[in-house]
Amino acid sequence: MDPTPEGVDRMLAQMEVAYRRVETCTSRVKLESAEINLLKVLEQARDVMTASLMSVSRELLQEVFGGSCFRTAKIRAVLDALRLSPDRAGDLRLQGCRNACESVEQVLKDLGLGAALRKAQEAERQALAQEAAGGAASAVVGAAAAAAATAAASALGGSEEAARKAAAEEEAARKAVQEEAARKAAEEKEAARKAAEEEEAARKAAEEEEAARKAAEEEEARKAAEEEAARKAAEEEAARKAAEEEAARKAAEEEAARKAAEEEAARKVAEEEAARRAAEEEATRKAAEEEAARKAAEEEAARKAAEEEAARKAAEEAARKAAEEETARKAAEEEAARKAAAEEAARKAAEEEAARKAVAEEAARKAAEEEAVRKASEEDEDGKKHSKVITGHAKGKGKGLGGAMPARPLCHEGRVPLCRIGCKRQVAPGVTRHGKPFDTCCRGCALGRKEHDVLCGKIDPTKVGPGKCKMGCSLAAARGRDSSGLALDTCCRGCARGEGHDEMCGQDIGEIAIPYADASDAFFQRAKSEMALVQYNQMLAEVRQLNRKAQTVDECLDKCKAILASQPELLAELQRLLVLSAKPRRTVI
Repeated sequence: MDPTPEGVDRMLAQMEVAYRRVETCTSRVKLESAEINLLKVLEQARDVMTASLMSVSRELLQEVFGGSCFRTAKIRAVLDALRLSPDRAGDLRLQGCRNACESVEQVLKDLGLGAALRKAQEAERQALAQEAAGGAASAVVGAAAAAAATAAASALGGSEEAARKAAAEEEAARKAVQEEAARKAAEEKEAARKAAEEEEAARKAAEEEEAARKAAEEEEARKAAEEEAARKAAEEEAARKAAEEEAARKAAEEEAARKAAEEEAARKVAEEEAARRAAEEEATRKAAEEEAARKAAEEEAARKAAEEEAARKAAEEAARKAAEEETARKAAEEEAARKAAAEEAARKAAEEEAARKAVAEEAARKAAEEEAVRKASEEDEDGKKHSKVITGHAKGKGKGLGGAMPARPLCHEGRVPLCRIGCKRQVAPGVTRHGKPFDTCCRGCALGRKEHDVLCGKIDPTKVGPGKCKMGCSLAAARGRDSSGLALDTCCRGCARGEGHDEMCGQDIGEIAIPYADASDAFFQRAKSEMALVQYNQMLAEVRQLNRKAQTVDECLDKCKAILASQPELLAELQRLLVLSAKPRRTVI
């Protein structure tokens, strides 16, 4: 049977009819049949309620047995009022229906329908009790026909009228008695005749009734046997279903308990994890806030101190720069004027000497005269160049004052010392561009590199001297000055780098702007006295790369910041010089 509201209503109607038959039956055979029919209906009710309980959701159970709960209440009222015979009082179908009804009632209470369920149960009990009372006694049929007339009429006195009436009444009574006697005699005769006829009919009816009774008893016995067999089969089936239902119910309860325990454990673990994460996040947030506040305070203090220091240094630097620029400007003007006058006098003297020599040698030999004229023209051309204003164009080598610097000391005198860096090699022969003997074995050692360069220990001291390349190639040093304003002391750039002679060795390589020249060399002298040797050489290497156009001013400054990180004053001075070097300069020679 489908667990639908319409199907349950039809089943309840069948249950009510079967219950009335059980209550009104007087025959033992009919009572047994009525009880079996009622147990079948109770079995259907049990199956419907069990199917509703085993459904996936509670919506079906709430739709069929919920609402006003009258269906569940009607089943409960019939189960409570039912009194079966001893043979069927312990039927498993009855007990299974009771258990299913209790389970449905418990679910309805869990769904919040307890009040509606109690109200419906009370109403169904009252309706069932009233129906039973109404069919027990119809009514008392009639009371007494009529009350007897009043016992005795009041005496009329001894009047004649009374005597006459009494005589008439006696006559009427006598006649009535006679008529009654005649009627009774006739009735007795008729009754005797009818009694004989009825006795014969009764005898025949008794025989027929006895035959019918025996046939009915045999039929009832056969049906009772069949019903007993069906009942036993139904009881066994009901017992099996009840056992299966009980096992399923226990399994469902155990599964529900296990899931509830797992969910509770998972919930507790999730709550503990959430609490732990919240505590960690709170601690992290507080630590981050404190660290941010501390850093902000430190940065603010450092910023203020830096701003104050920068402002102070800027003021001092501005004043110093103004004084230095004014002094340098005046000195440059005076030096330019002096050099111009000296060059002009030298040029004139050279021209006169050339002319004199040319005249004296003209007569001696034409070849010598031509040679003198060529030399005089070359000297005249050189004199003109010396009188011009040089705009600072050269590519590392410019035409200087006719050769290298004045004589420099020849290498080291006496025993050759070892490299000051500590590599235990002898220092390189020759002198620096400042005229001081080398104190390292090679450039690699001087710059703090891990490996020595290719020329380390290969320079011949006999090939090094005044006017020669300091790298020991025995070639003359190139004429001109470097970016620091000092005379060149190598034959070419390739030799200065330790890479061998380049294609421009001994040639005029054109004109490029010299980015920086500081004849006073005050910054480099101060830097050499205050810095470690390796750091100083590294800074010079970066400045040389800038002079060779191998890097920009910003790149050079970034690299020097790492080298001069511990000496901010030297770094600020170098930054000022590099900024000035980016501006075009005019140098008068």
